[in-house]
Amino acid sequence: MGKPVGSRTVSILARALPASYFMVSCMAFWKSFLVTGKWTSLFWMVSEGVVVVLLVFRRPSTRISRSPWDWIAGLAGSFLVLLVRPESRAIAPDAVGFALQLCGTLFQLYGKAALGRSFGIVAANRGVVVGGPYRIVRHPIYLGYLVTHAGFLLSNWSHRNLSIYAATYIFQVARIFAEERLLMVDGRYKEYFRNVRYRLIPGLF
Repeated sequence: MGKPVGSRTVSILARALPASYFMVSCMAFWKSFLVTGKWTSLFWMVSEGVVVVLLVFRRPSTRISRSPWDWIAGLAGSFLVLLVRPESRAIAPDAVGFALQLCGTLFQLYGKAALGRSFGIVAANRGVVVGGPYRIVRHPIYLGYLVTHAGFLLSNWSHRNLSIYAATYIFQVARIFAEERLLMVDGRYKEYFRNVRYRLIPGLF
């Protein structure tokens, strides 16, 4: 028998709603590029465009967190960052901000390509991935975003953007622990956990 109608509806909405939000963000980044001519807007558009595809075609989860806090952490860690805005003030040379955003975007795209249809927003098990950038840290997509966000902040400095990023990474760290707590019941992940020491920043965390 197939899934009940209610379960199918929830599954469709769980893909369609966040995918629609990221699609709107892609359009906003495209408009920003047309207005400002900044190539970094195109980086962000491509990155979030990949998220749309992965959300639509992701595989079903074998286990997903039912904790309200884990859902809050997943959603806030994903969407809060979209509230940052371009600013006229930079606290580092443009080349530095550009290089960090380019490198961070390429690395998180590498992570997304490796994760593939296992991608999700809320802590869940859609298959354990151990290859590619996952041999470096346990959460390479978040590392790529961290580098990208650091580059954006250096080129678009404001206390508002700093506050949004600070709040985002409080939730991102909570999200990391939620994902690992859920995945630790999987024997393959336990072995991976032992082999790859660092969660987010090599040599530090």
